Amino acid sequence: MFATSADILNMSLAMGFIVLVIFLCITLFYAILILRDFSSVSNEIKTTVVKIHDTIAQPLMAIEFIVDKIRPYIEMFVDKRINGGKASTRKK
Repeated sequence: MFATSADILNMSLAMGFIVLVIFLCITLFYAILILRDFSSVSNEIKTTVVKIHDTIAQPLMAIEFIVDKIRPYIEMFVDKRINGGKASTRKK
C-alpha cells in the first residue's frame, strides 16, 4: 500500500485536509445557527424598541406640544402676577 515515505506523507496530508474540511463545515454550521439566533433576537429587540417608543416617547411629544401651546398664557399669567404683586407692595 505505501511504497515510500512520500506516500505516507501524502496520505497524512490528505487525512489532515479532510479533518480540516470537516472542522470548517461544523464551524460554518454553528456560525449559521448563531446568526439565525441573532437575527431573531434583533427582531425581538426591534419590536420592544417600537413598543417603548409608542408608549413613552409619543406621549412625551404630545405633552411637549401641549406645553408649547400653553406657555404664552402661563408666561402672561406669571407676568401679571409679578407686576400685580409689585404694584400692591408699592401702594402700601
